[in-house]
Order: sequence, then C-alpha cells, then structure tokens
Amino acid sequence: MGEEGKIIDFESGRLTLLFWNMDDYPIPVGTSDDLGAVSSNMFEALHQMGFRGYMRMQVYSEQQRESYDKDWWMKSLISYVPKCKSYSADFYKLPDITLDIISLTSSVGPGPSNVALIAKPNGELLRVLRCLKSRGHDVLVIDTPPCCPPLFSVESLLEHARLLDGAKPRFKALLSDYMYLDDIDEKDVEIQEDLSKTVDFSERIPTVKGIRTAVFWDAVDCPFPLSSSPDEIYHSISSALVEREFSDKITIWAYLDDDDKKVSLGGNKEWASRIHFLPGGDSRRNRMLNDIYLWVRDSPRSNRRSCDTNLLIFSDQFHDDAYFTDMLQQLSKKVYRLLLVTPTQDINEPASPAWPGLLIDEGAYCFRGT
Repeated sequence: MGEEGKIIDFESGRLTLLFWNMDDYPIPVGTSDDLGAVSSNMFEALHQMGFRGYMRMQVYSEQQRESYDKDWWMKSLISYVPKCKSYSADFYKLPDITLDIISLTSSVGPGPSNVALIAKPNGELLRVLRCLKSRGHDVLVIDTPPCCPPLFSVESLLEHARLLDGAKPRFKALLSDYMYLDDIDEKDVEIQEDLSKTVDFSERIPTVKGIRTAVFWDAVDCPFPLSSSPDEIYHSISSALVEREFSDKITIWAYLDDDDKKVSLGGNKEWASRIHFLPGGDSRRNRMLNDIYLWVRDSPRSNRRSCDTNLLIFSDQFHDDAYFTDMLQQLSKKVYRLLLVTPTQDINEPASPAWPGLLIDEGAYCFRGT
C-alpha cells in the first residue's frame, strides 16, 4: 500500500483508457464549453504523469442538456497524433460505466491496459477497479474533494489524481522504447484452484480447462432449499445440469443479501463443492453482471467456434430491462451457450422434488450468439 499523496516515478507505454462521468464532474458553468480543449488538458495531465501510450477517452452522461447534443460533441471530437502518440474520444449515454470499464479493458491488449477514471467512485465501482488492479492494470482515479469545485486545468488534474494505492505518479523515463517484454499472455498462465477459498473475483479466477459451465444465481429471487447444505445445493444443481447435457465442470456463484450468514465466511469456505456465496451489495444485478464479465475475461472462449464455455444466469432482475437484456445479448457472442432462467411463482419452488430441474426446463431463455 502506497503512502497517500506520495509522488512516485512512473512510465507506461500501454494503452490508457480514460473514463469520464460528466454527471459527476461537468464542465464548470462560465468556463469554456470547448470539450476539445478540456480533453486536451486531460491528456496532457496523463502525459505528465507518465502515461505515454495511445489514449482513448470515453465520456458518459445520463443528463439531457442542449449543450451536449450530438452535433456539439462531434465538433469537439478529437483525434491527433503528437509525437507519434494517438489520442481519441467518444461519447456514450449509459446508466453505469462500471460494466463498460470491464468490457473495454478485457477487449484490448497485448497486456493489461491502463485505466484512468474521472468520477466519484462508489462501492461497486471501487471494487471493480481493485479487481482490475489485481489483474495487472494500472488504475488512476481523479476525484476532487467535496469542498472543491471540479477544475480541468492541467495543474488541478495533476493535484487530484491518485493511483489506487494513493501515490501520485509523475513521468520519469524507465522503459526502453516503450516496449513491454515482460507482458505475458494470461492464457499461458494457469491459476491453481484452492477449494478451501471463496472465489470472489478480487483476483483472477482458477483455470478450468476444457468444456466448463458457470452458474450465477440470485439466491434472493431464486431461494435455495432451507434445509440443504452448500454441498447438497451444489449436487442438486449440478446433477440437473448434467442431465440436460451441460459439462460436469460446474462452478456456482450465489448472490445473497449482505447480512446473510453464509456471506460472513470471508475468504474461506467449509465445503468442498465449487459453490461460492457472495454479497449482492447495493444491487445484486449490477454485482452479478460485473462478475459475469470478469468471469468471461478470466475464462475466455478458446475461439469463436469452440463450445467450451456455457453460462447460466438465474435471476428475475434482467428480463424486463432493455439495457441489461442488451448486455446479455452482447455477452452471448462471447460464450458458446447462454441461458437466462427467470423464476415464476409456479416453478420457483425450492422445496419441490422437481427443483431445480423444473426451474431450468420452464424458465430458461437461450440467447443466441455467434
């Protein structure tokens, strides 16, 4: 853990993805509304901090402002190449940037990209940033104190920028021609499994070779049998899936209310089965979907024609929301088979001898990817 505010030498030639939540930090009233000029300050500040590779900025806003219409943005879109380095920016209207951060950082390479964030990081966003840091991403957060209005001068950005460990990076030449000879393809590095540990996505998940099935289960929407142990729950679910021709390499993540006693086990578990009980946080849906995208990142399909990744989601939180339904549709392109199981009152009966088979047979919708 770094010392808060300590200045450190830093240089990175990797891609830097800059995420700006304009609702958290709008351009101050009365200052220049030239987004191109503000963006240039952001890139210059990152340059002075030691981020010397290609930079790309994503800007997010849910607010409807006349000054933020499409034509205004397109006039401010920047793309230039100073000293053989490229910069670009794009604008998006999305309800949450956290999922986009995972998706974009997972789709670029080689090596883990840098992440820079201009936003007020909440609990779930901070959790995801820490997850990315544990996977080798350098993560920078620009977050001004509540007492200070957001300013976008180079000096202000430098003052309020911190790596996740609290350090303030400043450029010093540390690399040779911006080459990263130490970058290793993650697919070549196996993560060994420890069955006594809860896999909570705080770091890369254990490597599973061959055809595998991941289950993400909202245990509040779809409760488990009250009298069953974790091993018994796992056996019931895995047996039902194998009967329906899913792989027997099955891992289950179950999401509960934060105060549920199963969550209080911390990093250890007392059962051998691959079932992990995780807190749902402020939004089980958001936590689940973020973890699903981290799973896809850590356990990618070997190629577009392979059938080695199967994904099942048990939840009542996705089917009636256009944004999250679209996210699942996009996700279906990254796995061989994706099923969303939505419980209804007549089939959501954990005490029934038909559980969970009936739940799967009657409540499943298959997303078709490529």
